[in-house]
Amino acid sequence: MTSLFFLYATLVGAEGEFVVRPRFLALKEFGPRNIIYHEGNKYKVVRSLLPPGTIESRFLRAKLCKVCGYFHEGDDINLDLCCNCGTRFDGQTSEYIARLFEMTTVATRRVERITSDEEERVREGYEVTTHYRFAYGPGGPRVIKATVVDASGQSLLEMLYAPAATLWRINHGWKRSREVGFTLNTANGYWSGRPEQDDEEPGLGQENILTGVRLLVRDTHNILLLKLPRNIIQNEGRENATLAALQYALQRGLQTLFQVEEDEIASERIGEGEHQAILMWEAAEGGVGVLGRLVAEPGALARVAREALVICHFDPDSGADLRTGEDGCACACYDCLLSYYNQPDHPILNRHLAKDLLMRLTRGISRCGHGGRDYEQHYQWLRGLTDTRSELERRFLDHLYFTGRRLPDYAQRNLEDIYCCPDFYYEEGHVCVFCDGSIHDSPEQRARDNEVRAELEDLGYRVIVIRYDQDLEAQVAAYPDVFGEGKA
Repeated sequence: MTSLFFLYATLVGAEGEFVVRPRFLALKEFGPRNIIYHEGNKYKVVRSLLPPGTIESRFLRAKLCKVCGYFHEGDDINLDLCCNCGTRFDGQTSEYIARLFEMTTVATRRVERITSDEEERVREGYEVTTHYRFAYGPGGPRVIKATVVDASGQSLLEMLYAPAATLWRINHGWKRSREVGFTLNTANGYWSGRPEQDDEEPGLGQENILTGVRLLVRDTHNILLLKLPRNIIQNEGRENATLAALQYALQRGLQTLFQVEEDEIASERIGEGEHQAILMWEAAEGGVGVLGRLVAEPGALARVAREALVICHFDPDSGADLRTGEDGCACACYDCLLSYYNQPDHPILNRHLAKDLLMRLTRGISRCGHGGRDYEQHYQWLRGLTDTRSELERRFLDHLYFTGRRLPDYAQRNLEDIYCCPDFYYEEGHVCVFCDGSIHDSPEQRARDNEVRAELEDLGYRVIVIRYDQDLEAQVAAYPDVFGEGKA
């Protein structure tokens, strides 16, 4: 009854009509006892259509890390430490949920009127949280880590890019309710207003009633976590407002720079304390391929920050406010930070809170690591894998590091579809880098090299050769799309 990206609501009383919504939107709009307005009529969500067989197949158990927002399922719910941030779990740092119901298609019933209490409850809405879980490969979580530093080397921002991560959104119940979760009749999927009462379908039998049921939807997206050091955003108790202003400024700058639609990139603040972060994800079906560029391209975030300053009515070079006087924008407007999608945050948004941070980011440069390692750790890891007999490999890697360029993902990696081991390898673009010392000048070696590298190109790999007898910077600068732009 469900599709990969959408959920349906059947409108009982409007024969043959369905309402379709993306999963993340349906979690709220098709929530239990919610009111749907359609073509001038009101419909109340009263029932979830249960899958064939036992309803238990739709229930999950999970443990949530409140510190970083990571989602633990399966055997991981028995762990004492968070898989992501390493926080020790207790009643303050984690929450165990025994009844998570993965949302299905819902059925509604037409209603003529709703009570004032229902109207107020619908107005305030549900308590919904977002969580994430990385995709895992043979070497652990599939993540790429980058650190944005200023000219002095001080860390301004940490970025963690996770392709094909799983996002989980949980509906914990009405904000006005004193009870957590919802009440579900497992025999037929009806949602009750109270455990002891079902005003839509009387006489269902109390033995089938489950309380504390929470709704879950999940999907796969490319995600990006942005975390600022706490000393960067200390602002006399206005840290949340500062982070919110930076969140939407960077989101708008990202959308403008890469020319993507407003609803194709979504963001949310997640976690708390030292692990509080801005979570961004590519909401469009199939993704839009821009979040990975922020960690892969050393100057990409700086360009986004510059666009964000312009959007927030500041001169990106001097920081001067360009919207004063009669044409002013005191805190935020729909030309800068405000939008339909962030209405709950409108009272706290203030473009001035983000200005100084954005100005610093325009002069920052990102240093990309891999596999959860930061830039420094990844450099040291790669250096330990270089051929001890090749001085050119170490010179090449050192040059990338000291000029702040993008480091390779792997060193001395055997390729699966051809008997070949390039000196360095970039996953994005399938780039093989060979560092050719003087031994490669012999006719026999040159012939073998040409044969292997031609075969690589036939298989779709890109081949870059770094020569020992040519200027290293000139060779690296010839491939800015691979190595990035070096710092001055």
